[in-house]
Amino acid sequence: MLNVGDTVPDFTLPLATAEGKRDPVSFKQLLEQANGPVVIGFFPMAFTTPCTAEMCEFRDKQAVFDHVRATPVGFSVDTPFTNVAFAKENRLKHGIFSDPNFQVVDKIWQTMTVAGNERRAKRGWMVVGRDGKVLEKWVSDDPGKWSGIDPINAALHKAVPHSH
Repeated sequence: MLNVGDTVPDFTLPLATAEGKRDPVSFKQLLEQANGPVVIGFFPMAFTTPCTAEMCEFRDKQAVFDHVRATPVGFSVDTPFTNVAFAKENRLKHGIFSDPNFQVVDKIWQTMTVAGNERRAKRGWMVVGRDGKVLEKWVSDDPGKWSGIDPINAALHKAVPHSH
């Protein structure tokens, strides 16, 4: 699991989108194409009420990301097909990294058993600078608890000071 100040190792996973794409995308490539920090929203299980609330808040509060030119992206261990359906149903504007074979999640994030399903990503978020370093993060031990967008907004403003 990564902590503030650690560098996110490059990884390549399918990035599921509402348009039906699930092409492999490298995190390094995403960082290089970003105009600011990347915010990864981790969630345990697509289609559950708290996970839908988290990803829909990312969608509805896009201005929080746009203000500092941040790129939001989801991350779960659901299959790319599940995440495409989840993104479509909720009209998500951001992609979702899909790690159904647990190739990456254990290297970068904490996991827990949720509803009998082992090694689900704990709910939370990570702000990653363009240099690949973790600037801020929040992890919940309660799969039903979501921090809301305000702490992400505060972390982004701290990461990009001239954005006030």
